[in-house]
Amino acid sequence: MSDERLPLHIDPLRLARAGAQLRGRLPLAEMERFAPLLADAQGEAEVALDFDVDAERRTFMRLRLKAEVSLVCQRCLGPVRHVIEVERLLGMVTSETQAENLPGIYEPLYVTEEPLFLREVIEDELILSLPIVPRHNEGECAPAVTGAGTDNKAGAARENPFAVLAGLKH
Repeated sequence: MSDERLPLHIDPLRLARAGAQLRGRLPLAEMERFAPLLADAQGEAEVALDFDVDAERRTFMRLRLKAEVSLVCQRCLGPVRHVIEVERLLGMVTSETQAENLPGIYEPLYVTEEPLFLREVIEDELILSLPIVPRHNEGECAPAVTGAGTDNKAGAARENPFAVLAGLKH
């Protein structure tokens, strides 16, 4: 992959007719919707886009993304590394009918006469690739953190915080 900056806007239909390829990197911190989902927005997404026309004259874009991101483990609340590797075939459509008639190998990418904001497409795919519940593998979580100011010495009996309420019942 090259270190080139990707264009902000593209004309995907023109690029597909030309059989164009785009390669580059996109900083994670620049993604307004994706960055807040991360524990740390350091790093970049490697992006490879290949535009083409298939045998049935459908325009499509092959999108490949690779990124290593830091998420918050939902077991221990510590950082957990997650590798994202995405490859999608996006068939370019202009209507719902065209989207319904796309072969199963394509996912629809709605295009208009307006230039396509490339970062939004990349962000959408990255967001969709995140795990629903990020967590470490079993046994890899950090030890549980105890509450501040509690005395958790071995064998020490803890006072029930609701003992006062039990006395009020009588």
